[in-house]
Amino acid sequence: MHSSFSTHLLPQRDRKTYWKEVIENTYFPLELTFRDPQHFHGQLSQWQLGEIGVSRLHSSATCFNRIKQQIDESEPYFLITIPENGKVSFTQDNHSVICNPGAFILERSDLPYEFSFNQENALWVIRVPISLLRHKLREPERFLYMEFDKRKGIGAVFCDFMKTLVQQSSYTDDASQRLLSNQLIELLALSLQKDDRVLMSNEAGLRSAHLRNIEDYVRTNIQRPDLSPDLIAHACKISTRYLHKLFKDSDQTVSQWIKELRLQSALNDIKAESSTTTLAEISYRWGFNDQAHFCRLFKARFGCSPREMRNR
Repeated sequence: MHSSFSTHLLPQRDRKTYWKEVIENTYFPLELTFRDPQHFHGQLSQWQLGEIGVSRLHSSATCFNRIKQQIDESEPYFLITIPENGKVSFTQDNHSVICNPGAFILERSDLPYEFSFNQENALWVIRVPISLLRHKLREPERFLYMEFDKRKGIGAVFCDFMKTLVQQSSYTDDASQRLLSNQLIELLALSLQKDDRVLMSNEAGLRSAHLRNIEDYVRTNIQRPDLSPDLIAHACKISTRYLHKLFKDSDQTVSQWIKELRLQSALNDIKAESSTTTLAEISYRWGFNDQAHFCRLFKARFGCSPREMRNR
């Protein structure tokens, strides 16, 4: 689905109200301050690709504030912002970052923030449900508030793929768009993981190496029902006690992370696959060897049974 909006044909007195409605409908509630309200103009194009929203915004200098009263209990998002013409400033949770053209940053929707650019700018914004990125990347919060290079390596592949996906969206059906948007998130996760500068700045080198080995092993063996902390520790040549210590600073234990990974994988398959694939087959595929247990965990996590999710 593609939508476009512009202030071009509106009288100047109506542009601020109209633009605020466009921004809130595209992202979520925000307070907007315009550097030059008398001469403001803006254009925005939006694409919905599966669970991912992509938009290209071109406007006069603006400051966006996300305040605590505007944050609700709905599914939170990560925003990936890619400025094209000039730098943007972002402040959240006592962290500040300047993102220059040639880079991109990761932000959260469920915390107050301030985002601004002081001159006319064009930028891409990708809106990804937090649960979806967590499915692809362990603890993505550790990559917040830092610049990532989009000019070379996986970062360049990620940004180029995003633009190609948007350009070809009118020629692809819904199923293809879900598949391609899933690949886009995998490229995003890879571009974050492969940035050694970020990994080394957040974690000691040895700890970082262990965590990457653990993540690789778990994702390769996620379908095994017997996957356990002891098995992971043995395969990665560390003690089980040290494995738990590595996850101590995370908001999930090893077992909780594995369960979430399995449930999100099953959810994606239920949404994507036809009814010829049984729910039992999907549950066994992701390491659940007890169908009833799988259904209880699924309903506790997503608020409905696997069958109800499929019928939606």
